[in-house]
Amino acid sequence: MMILDVNGLTKVFPGPGKTKNIANDRLTFHLKEGEILGLLGHNGAGKTTIVNQILGLITPDEGNITLLGESVLQSPARARSICSVQPQAQVPLGLLTPRQAVALMGKMRARKRFDPKRMDMLFERLDMGEWVDKEGQKLSGGARRLAAFCMAVIAPGKLVVLDEPTNDVDPVRRRYLWQVIRELTDDGTSVILVTHNVVEAEKAIDRAAILDKGKFLVQGTLAEIKRSYSHLLRMEINLNKDLPDAEIPEWAQKSHRKGSQLLLSILPASAPLAIHWASEQADHGLILDYTLSPATIEDVYVELTSRKEEVQ
Repeated sequence: MMILDVNGLTKVFPGPGKTKNIANDRLTFHLKEGEILGLLGHNGAGKTTIVNQILGLITPDEGNITLLGESVLQSPARARSICSVQPQAQVPLGLLTPRQAVALMGKMRARKRFDPKRMDMLFERLDMGEWVDKEGQKLSGGARRLAAFCMAVIAPGKLVVLDEPTNDVDPVRRRYLWQVIRELTDDGTSVILVTHNVVEAEKAIDRAAILDKGKFLVQGTLAEIKRSYSHLLRMEINLNKDLPDAEIPEWAQKSHRKGSQLLLSILPASAPLAIHWASEQADHGLILDYTLSPATIEDVYVELTSRKEEVQ
């Protein structure tokens, strides 16, 4: 069953002077029942603008959005009743505790069907016990983010939209959060996951659409995307000392530094050479550790965006 059909979605905002900012440029995508779609891209790529149009909060300049068989443009209020949303902005809890806020949202959405046991289950799964009865204004950003997630999924609609759900959340609870997101689909609920955290999103999503400057660079299953755009292997190295560019081996097709981390893209045939080289560097104390794995969605994203910049 198709939950969402988006066809030719275009949204333009006025820029400085007479300029125009094309936030979404003729975007088309679909979402099936029980599927998690990752809208992936950097901040400002146009992801949240897509979400706001799906929810009927802003109107497209062109294109159409069909949610469960009906146009969102014609019935925006219906769209909001069908969707459960965690917005990108922090939810202001004020004096409410997470327990009070989540229970209130559950009773508003589920009415007599509200199940307090589900709320307790969410708090337990996300290890929120120390925070659930503290006033919202006294909570950290990560704790408030988790509370907002629980508010969105305590009584989920047919479509759950999560806009940067892991912002400010600590690494341990992020892992729990991804597991709960994955389990949302067990009863047929569909999820749109909006994030710039490409690496972590890969663990949870079924399909991805990579967005850059308002346009989709690619979309499909993770296997399809990686197979089509990158046949290289990924070597991830944690450096102990600075490694001069001259010392990066010739067999490395591409290299990219992020602080003390070095990423190398290599051909599968070069894997034995890469392992031997990395072992030697470790013996000399230049690197702490390394991993060799297939390309990730992040690798594809970097490759596609850098390729686009070169063309421009």
